[in-house]
Amino acid sequence: MQIFLTLISERFAMIDAPHAHGPREELLSIWPAEEPLAVSLQPRCHKNHFKSAWYNGTLLVTIGRLLNNFLLHLGFGSASATLDYWTKGRVALLCQAGLKANCPMLHVCLLRWCSCKRLFGEEVKGALIIASTDRAFTFVSAAIFARLMICKQPSMPLLDFFKTSVKNLQLVSQVQEEKAMGAVPQCPIETSKFLAFVQERKRKRLLFKGELMMLKQIVENHKSEYGYLNLKKNNYPDVLPFDYNRVILKPIPNEPNSHYINASYVDSFFQPKAFIITQAVKTKPACVDFWRMVWETNAEIVVMLTKVFDFMKVMCLQYWPLTKFDYGDITVETVEAKTYAYFTLRCFRVSRVENGSTIIRQVRHFHFTEWEVNSLPYISALLDFRRRVHNAVKRCPNNVPMIVHCSNGGGRSGVFLAIYANLDLAEAENVIDVYGYCQTLLNARQSALENLDQYVFIYDTLAEAVQCNINPLTLEELRHRTTMYTTKQSRQALEAIYSQEYKFLTQLTPALRIGDCAGGHRLENRGKNRDVMVVPPDNSRPYLNTLHGESKDYTYINAVYVDGFRRKNEWIVTEWPKHHTIDSFWALVFDHSCHTVVNLSNDENSKAYPRFIHSRGRQSYGPFIVDVLSSQQYPYATSHIVKVVKKASILSELMVNNKGGIQEVDARICNVISVRIWPIQHRVPLSTVGLIDVIKMARCWRKRAPDRPETKPTVVISHNGVSRVGIYVAINLLIDQMDVEQEVDVFHAAKIVRLNRPQLFDHKEEYKYLNDLLIHYYMTSPEYHSTKSAESPCLLVNHS
Repeated sequence: MQIFLTLISERFAMIDAPHAHGPREELLSIWPAEEPLAVSLQPRCHKNHFKSAWYNGTLLVTIGRLLNNFLLHLGFGSASATLDYWTKGRVALLCQAGLKANCPMLHVCLLRWCSCKRLFGEEVKGALIIASTDRAFTFVSAAIFARLMICKQPSMPLLDFFKTSVKNLQLVSQVQEEKAMGAVPQCPIETSKFLAFVQERKRKRLLFKGELMMLKQIVENHKSEYGYLNLKKNNYPDVLPFDYNRVILKPIPNEPNSHYINASYVDSFFQPKAFIITQAVKTKPACVDFWRMVWETNAEIVVMLTKVFDFMKVMCLQYWPLTKFDYGDITVETVEAKTYAYFTLRCFRVSRVENGSTIIRQVRHFHFTEWEVNSLPYISALLDFRRRVHNAVKRCPNNVPMIVHCSNGGGRSGVFLAIYANLDLAEAENVIDVYGYCQTLLNARQSALENLDQYVFIYDTLAEAVQCNINPLTLEELRHRTTMYTTKQSRQALEAIYSQEYKFLTQLTPALRIGDCAGGHRLENRGKNRDVMVVPPDNSRPYLNTLHGESKDYTYINAVYVDGFRRKNEWIVTEWPKHHTIDSFWALVFDHSCHTVVNLSNDENSKAYPRFIHSRGRQSYGPFIVDVLSSQQYPYATSHIVKVVKKASILSELMVNNKGGIQEVDARICNVISVRIWPIQHRVPLSTVGLIDVIKMARCWRKRAPDRPETKPTVVISHNGVSRVGIYVAINLLIDQMDVEQEVDVFHAAKIVRLNRPQLFDHKEEYKYLNDLLIHYYMTSPEYHSTKSAESPCLLVNHS
């Protein structure tokens, strides 16, 4: 039998057993010595680097050597050890041990703890895993282990001591969970106290777990006999509707069980059967049943929370037509569809012949497209989506249910309804009752809440909604805001609003961890960054693919995607190229078919900021030839229209042409616009009018550029990849919002821009200037003054 004591740090990947992973794992045996020995473990940034054990400044032995000389028969008859951790990630190990043959073996492994996030209501930066041959792991903090070792009797065998300790710790954990279950809220929480309530629970995450465990215990055991009788109609055999609240369709003659559909009624706080949760449509017969349910329940709102295709798997059939299609005796016609970055809104005309006459109804379809399986969505986007759904529901009759579905009709649907219903409750009565409504959900539908992360997400989303209840401004309200610049008192009031919004902006933007940006911190990529603290997250950076063999990591460039108003990854934000990254910059333009490059910094210092675009003719940049087709000087900017071609493509063209053939070169046409009114040392440009002209110039080119520019990203450059680019991208997002919906939301535009690069809008002055720039753009654009907030016939444009 073996006992492993595993000290967990935050830098290394967890392993199950030291001997199973080869010599590159970090393993440290307790050093046998008669005197107490202090061993500090030098931190490294990469998990595959060997660590070294040091004693009084002297290198003792490398971890790899210890692993290679693993002493399988070494044991300790008695030992006392205390473990402590230092504030800066260093770990100290104090131990003394006496050797004795044929005794259980004791080892300490330095690994990363990734699953024991909190224990006993406290954050555990270092932890122990106590494990025996039954592989029953128990997590304890270093301080708890130290107290246990002090309590050990010298005559007690080490193995028996640990077995007893494990049982005691399991009992302690059980007691703590029972205590947390007893701390569930007994009544709704006032909205004024809700934020403090959530913050307190986030400090003691076990309280969230206690609520969820209590919910699972008190849920009633309802029957699902009809679900078991119709297993072929269920996508997931463990998510079945309860018999008492299932949706019952009108039977079709000569079709047995045609009354069954996997759907359940759910009550709201104010209305019984206000919602219907159902599963995704995955078969053609299910499409017919789905539209039968829509028609027979008189539903006018359908909310879809899953992608059609996700993780190499069909999650839901497209049960709506591109134009018009018959589903049984029901005809569905798509009247209108509007695509946004995180969701799509559609309007259907649904008709059916009954008693010789055709009845026509309107159904609105709200499809949230950025909520992947086993993940959590962007909170601001989900709140905006919920606002649009809520505005549409308010125009529906009170007794009409809203249909909600994800893939299995479980967790994502339950999370959305918990948020939706509680925001309704907060609006009506200024209270929130997450625990109470989740009890309603679980009594109405199996697996309406699937895990603790989803439950905590409900609290986080409601907390953000309560903290920054900032709604879009209509154009009429924006016009009124322009009048607040006339007096000193009103300007001060407006600046106070901007300051408060900027405070919320910095509080609600999550910071990126080093592990999120591993590519930018790799040794071969550090020299490609102007600032090692400003690197892109790996899941949101554009990867290069045409610089094979140029460097160890030819895919990397310090650039990051930013979402637009209508499209994901509409923008690419990057820094001014360095001397050795200019070829990477043109690879970015070529590989991602970028039609526009906007440079927001004046090139005053050629040494620090080398020129990456020449004035005329052809020039080579690594594997690319950049040909300036035309250039134009404007009062506030310079425009270069260039053709970017790979050298291999040019050589291939020449070879074919010599043989008399004709070949079209794979080229990219791009407009490089460089501003001349924004010196590097200035936070805001010298001329707002000039910046607006640059914005309009770039937007005009985007409309007429070749190769469908609406699907290609625009590159925005500043000297450091942080300053001023947030202003430019956010104002374009707001202009798109004005054009489409005749409303603006400055706060959430800035929040979306900061999602993948939190350093954007690094100063309050930039956020204030964004508001001023928006008002200036609005006042100088006459097309908005004659535009009224008229809704489309399908009511897809919703206002607060």
